[in-house]
Amino acid sequence: MRLIKNTTELIGIKDQNIKISLIFETDTHIEIQAKLDYPAPPCPHCQGIMIKYDFQKSSKIPLLEQAGTPTLLRLKKRRFQCKVCKRVTVAETSIVEKNHQISNLVRQKVAQLLTEKISLTDIARRLRVSTSTVYRKLDQFTFKEHYDKLPAVMSWDEFGFKKGELAFVA
Repeated sequence: MRLIKNTTELIGIKDQNIKISLIFETDTHIEIQAKLDYPAPPCPHCQGIMIKYDFQKSSKIPLLEQAGTPTLLRLKKRRFQCKVCKRVTVAETSIVEKNHQISNLVRQKVAQLLTEKISLTDIARRLRVSTSTVYRKLDQFTFKEHYDKLPAVMSWDEFGFKKGELAFVA
């Protein structure tokens, strides 16, 4: 058994660059305010030197429930500006994918619940995400048909559908 020394490990945050500044509990949810900050990396566009620019507006990232209470992470990400090309990039973390605001743990939980016999709206309500998010995750797992190749065996049938009309079934 391992002793958990930090709140970040308890809620599933493994990134060492995230510093929690405030945790407060309301009647409806637990809110964690944190900052993502690390030394400036080289510019991804021109490999120039980047400087710490400013913090971004905090993003609301839903996390998995803690003790039956919904948990919300308000994460301020550091922005970096290149001295050479003046482009601005945002710090990245393993909690969420780039340009996303739903944590990877919640996405994994959506995929797990899709295997069970639960409706899309119930999954969305349980994890506090939109139904569209659940549907997009389901759409990733659907079988895509390839129409560029024909099957080895094809069969079809015609049958009487209405008065004197024939229908076709493949």
